[in-house]
Amino acid sequence: MDEDILGIIMVIIVVIGLCVVLPIMIVWLTNRRKQHEIDKQTEILMAMLEKHPDLDPAEVMKKLNVSSKSHKTLKQKLLDNVFTGGMMLLMGLAILIPHLCGLTFFGTKPAGIYTGGMMVAMGAAFLIYYLISKKQLQSEIEAEERQLKEQQ
Repeated sequence: MDEDILGIIMVIIVVIGLCVVLPIMIVWLTNRRKQHEIDKQTEILMAMLEKHPDLDPAEVMKKLNVSSKSHKTLKQKLLDNVFTGGMMLLMGLAILIPHLCGLTFFGTKPAGIYTGGMMVAMGAAFLIYYLISKKQLQSEIEAEERQLKEQQ
């Protein structure tokens, strides 16, 4: 009886840890990193303005290429989707194939089949998204590449 209660308590602790504490920690760490970057940028800008008070802060920010959005190009973001899709597809297959073999030859429980199948489906979705986006965003990608060449 005591072992059953201890097992239930352990499951509750793990579920609370994974479903409550982990997402809160991820959000907190992400916000902390962003705030640190903003603080560093502000510190650099303040140091420049102290040394050269005649500078325009907006112009300095523009020349430093400081912006709130990501520095990744559209092409890099699409390639990240290919990487994510490929990895999820391979991990899903790595989970799915042994479980299918175990189910077929030994009659084991199909628990891993669901996980592997979901990962294969998500990986395939990322790859399909890449193929569709690549066709639809071809002109934007080319314009972005031209703009980067002009800046250099």
